[in-house]
Amino acid sequence: MRKFRWISAVAVLIFVATALPVQAATIPAGAETTDKQVGSLTPTVVSRLEKAVQELIGSKTAFQFDDVTDMGKTWIVEGELEDGTATLQTEYNKEKNRVDSTTIRYKISSLGKAMNASLKTKVLNSAKAFDSKRPLQFEAFWRVKSPYQSNKPSNYWVFWGAGEQASSLYVDVDRGNAITINADYALKQVDPLLLNRAMNTFKRVSGQRIKVQHASRYKDETKGLSYWSFEDANEASEVKISAVSGKVLAVSTYGVDWNDDADFKKTFASPKYTASEALKLVKPKAQMLFNINLTGYKVNVQRNQYTFFKQQKGTDSIVAKVNKKGTFYAYSLHSSDGKMP
Repeated sequence: MRKFRWISAVAVLIFVATALPVQAATIPAGAETTDKQVGSLTPTVVSRLEKAVQELIGSKTAFQFDDVTDMGKTWIVEGELEDGTATLQTEYNKEKNRVDSTTIRYKISSLGKAMNASLKTKVLNSAKAFDSKRPLQFEAFWRVKSPYQSNKPSNYWVFWGAGEQASSLYVDVDRGNAITINADYALKQVDPLLLNRAMNTFKRVSGQRIKVQHASRYKDETKGLSYWSFEDANEASEVKISAVSGKVLAVSTYGVDWNDDADFKKTFASPKYTASEALKLVKPKAQMLFNINLTGYKVNVQRNQYTFFKQQKGTDSIVAKVNKKGTFYAYSLHSSDGKMP
């Protein structure tokens, strides 16, 4: 029986496509590994592994474990569904005696069998509505659960886009099957007005011409978030523009000039600016970037982060970050209702 290896390149692609986590275990280059037989595992370990898989595929679906790789602190146990629709991988933590992650990697042709009809319809409708000109198409989907990870989602479905467009659609099972989508676009596919707005925004903050090299679009249906993200070649500078209103929502240019965490804490142990000084410096930028007049706003300072707000219901706030040189290099607009303006 062949071994189903998860290659590191897949994890890299996933991370680029979305900020959301991917928990399929990968074998680090140069890692000391030892292949074992499934029968060498104790009945207790096998039982826990089987329970973790059955939780995701249902108890009526037959599957088998084929290979075990001893990673030292963990076992990577791989196998397949006996109907040929998917391969599977589990990661067992030997020190903590628990299943750290389980991933079922399905063929897209098995969607109707693996997912219930209502959720399938929700996913396909969301993919279609994301971009009326270029509906998302998928070539594979996974069911993943990593209950001990700190970032979210940790219990989800994820669909991978087909063709040249790197895209992903996540269904967060723990959040009522909330859907988030991220897709990359070639610059020629983006409205030139949006590209010009992004580059002009970079210039307004940095005073320099920063060329956009990467464009992507993100949508969180539950939170009401929908925006374009434009980045430079090094992904060190970014502009976010609302996909609904076309307004600039955030901009950051590379402004890190501290050496490490200790230097950061020392540098910003005391505020770089007083409230009145910060207001004076940020006021013209807030007007220029977000068309917001900061007259009457208060300022809250936490290390290098300055929050400009009004104690008035329904008023948006602005967050700006400063570096050691005293330059404000990042600005973001925060709606009072938590949604994008």
